[in-house]
Amino acid sequence: MKLKHIFTVLAAAAICTGCSKEEIKTYNDLTPDRFIQFSTSSADVSFFRFPGETEIQYPVVVKSSGFGNVDMPYSISVVADSTTAASSDYAMPTSFTFLKGNVVDTFYVSLKYSDKLDANKMRLTLKIEENENFKYGESGYLMYDLWFHNNLVKPDWWTSSVTSYYLGTFSELKYKYFLQVTKVDLDGADNSTIRHYALIFKAWLEEQAAAGNPILEANGTPMTVPAGGK
Repeated sequence: MKLKHIFTVLAAAAICTGCSKEEIKTYNDLTPDRFIQFSTSSADVSFFRFPGETEIQYPVVVKSSGFGNVDMPYSISVVADSTTAASSDYAMPTSFTFLKGNVVDTFYVSLKYSDKLDANKMRLTLKIEENENFKYGESGYLMYDLWFHNNLVKPDWWTSSVTSYYLGTFSELKYKYFLQVTKVDLDGADNSTIRHYALIFKAWLEEQAAAGNPILEANGTPMTVPAGGK
């Protein structure tokens, strides 16, 4: 459970994603015509971004078209035909409930590290199921692909602005050292936070160079970051 706080911003941001052109009725009271769907259709999680962790509690956000005046269970299933992860690679909650007055619920899937994730990208496919409380929402958000692995991939927060002002050109080696030094995940972070950790990383690079142990890129050039900011 220790990683739940890392994903708080992720879960909140996910609520606003997945807007659709399809219209869904809105009901603000207890009704059999409430619709349910995932907030997005997929996610990609790398254990590499969380050094030393062997289990990640990853948030999955579900939205309803209206709220009820009592707690109401909803149903999620695992789609075996498209899931490549073994049952030992993850753990699902035993129940799912929209609390009264809520139109958004977040449940956590436990993703478990094993050596096979170093070379393979696993997929867990989840599906919204109709029940007596909820009908299907938008067709594009009834299935959810959760990919997880231990590969190093460029994070979404490493934008062109981050390249220009804070960390320079992305490389796998630079990102690897950055994670080892800072031990942070910056998804959802603002520029001030990114700049703060870029400066920490820059100071470390300068300390290594001063000690006669310059950190080099794969092509042999010194690793540098601007860490300036605007």
